[in-house]
Amino acid sequence: MNFVHGFLALSFGLVLGVSVLLRPFIKDISKADHEYQVRIGNQIIVAEAVGSGNERERGLSGRESIGANEGMLFIFEKPDKYGFWMKDMEFGIDIVWLKDYKIVGFTENIDPQIGAKLADLKVYYPSEPVNMVLEVKAGRTGILGAKIGDYIKTKPLVFRG
Repeated sequence: MNFVHGFLALSFGLVLGVSVLLRPFIKDISKADHEYQVRIGNQIIVAEAVGSGNERERGLSGRESIGANEGMLFIFEKPDKYGFWMKDMEFGIDIVWLKDYKIVGFTENIDPQIGAKLADLKVYYPSEPVNMVLEVKAGRTGILGAKIGDYIKTKPLVFRG
C-alpha cells in the first residue's frame, strides 16, 4: 500500500509541476490564436484581435505600453460609428479607422488622459461607419506611411488546417 500511495503522490507532483512550468507557454499559445499580422504598405503590425464586448471595452487599458510593431485590431460585425476612449490607459495611441480593409481615417497622438475622471474622458469617433479599428503606438501611423484609401491585409498568425 505504501508503494501505491508513494507512486500516486509522485505522479500528482509531476503533473502539478509540469502544469505550473507550462502555464506561461499555454497562455502565450492561447493569445497567439487571436493575433493577426496586419500589413499596411510594406510595414507589418502584430495585432491582438478582439471581438467580444468585454475585450473591446478593455482594449489596451491596464498595459504599460505596446511595442512599435504591436497593436490591437477591433473587429465588428457591421459598420457603425463606434466610439473609443482612453479609460485606464497608460500611453498614447493612434487609431486607424477601417471599413472593409480600407483606411477611411486616422486619429493620431491621442493623449491617455491619465487621472481624468470617467465622465471627463474624451470619446473618439470615425468620420464614417467602420467595421474594423486598429490601435497602434502613438506616432506610428506617420511612420507607416499609410494614407486614406490604402488597403490593409490581415492574416492570422496561427493557422487551423
